[in-house]
Amino acid sequence: MDVCPTVLVVSANLANFDKPVEHVKQSVDCDYFTFTDENFPPRVSTMKPRLQARIPKMMAWQMKPGYDYYLWIDSSCRLAHKDAVKWFLDQLGDKDMAVFKHPHRKTVGEEADYLKERLAMDCPYITPRYNGERIDDQLAVVNPYEELYASTAFIYKDDTRARDALTIWWLHTSLYHSIDQLSLPHAIRQSGAKVNVIPDNYLKVKWIEYVRNK
Repeated sequence: MDVCPTVLVVSANLANFDKPVEHVKQSVDCDYFTFTDENFPPRVSTMKPRLQARIPKMMAWQMKPGYDYYLWIDSSCRLAHKDAVKWFLDQLGDKDMAVFKHPHRKTVGEEADYLKERLAMDCPYITPRYNGERIDDQLAVVNPYEELYASTAFIYKDDTRARDALTIWWLHTSLYHSIDQLSLPHAIRQSGAKVNVIPDNYLKVKWIEYVRNK
């Protein structure tokens, strides 16, 4: 008898940054887990919530083991269609990971330039979150011409290559810059993970819905 693959839909909402959201009931069996201050207590002496949330984002396979697939979705979004998980699994196919292309910028270097410009302008959205992060040090160890991915939602298979990619990703995020999009392409390439790049704009697909401002 065939055994159905197991899927965990995982997110993190630390410091109650977002209002809790309810996903649309899925047409395939899956479990859900959201890391919160209650089950993943704040590390107030050493880490801000934004960086701490990156740990389950990249290491859920270690923190909540036992699943065949992990679908990460930022707490600013929700699964908005009953076939969303099925669609993500279809996008993954036989690859190790599936990620969206970035909807606004094409390369890692363009994203870094965007951040530098906003920091120079003292942007009220960017500066309080990312001032002092090591952008140039990050660029020195990655390829700025690599394709930029969006990391709001992605799916991966629990295999060695995906684990290696996610571990490298966390290492770079903790070492250099908490905007993890700068290091994701590098981590995938270094690990040898096979990736399917989803060409759709994640802000416009029917499968997920951005809810932070609603």
